[in-house]
Amino acid sequence: MSIPIEIDDAIVLLLGAKAEGVPPGEIKGVTRLEKLIFLLEKETSSNSWLDEGADFEAYNFGPFSQKVYQAVDKLSVAGLVTDSGSPAADESDTWEERNRIDDLVPDPYTTRDFELTERGWRYFSAVKAELPPGALDELETFKERFVSLPLRQLVRYVYQRYDEFTKNSVIRDDILGIRR
Repeated sequence: MSIPIEIDDAIVLLLGAKAEGVPPGEIKGVTRLEKLIFLLEKETSSNSWLDEGADFEAYNFGPFSQKVYQAVDKLSVAGLVTDSGSPAADESDTWEERNRIDDLVPDPYTTRDFELTERGWRYFSAVKAELPPGALDELETFKERFVSLPLRQLVRYVYQRYDEFTKNSVIRDDILGIRR
């Protein structure tokens, strides 16, 4: 019997997928993670194996999903993912975090980095076994393509390709280089 694969599982799968030049099991920054989950839904066949969507909506910084934030919190509490704050390389790493709907962030220039724990790696192996043939290869190709892009370039890619998710963005003109 197969288990449903939900957003928290997709995060674990994305973290655990291999990608050249990226440390295994980690993703730097919650904005990066969120944009990767958005692109995973839009540009892969993940909708054929994901049992739920992240319910992205057009928000202040482009596509936003409360489910992604809830999922990483749940994964951290379960001991599957380490969620550690570190100084952000630049302010763009903290756009969404500084403007979250639910909680205030104690240090507005701290980014959240995510890494699978030993328990998380075991969970990754279990969820990976539930994927249809070829899905992990597609996930690894996807991760290799997008995870090492500079954050601003990743966000610009999302903004250029998915304009309907930027209609409420307060940084749209800056990201797209539009002068007023």
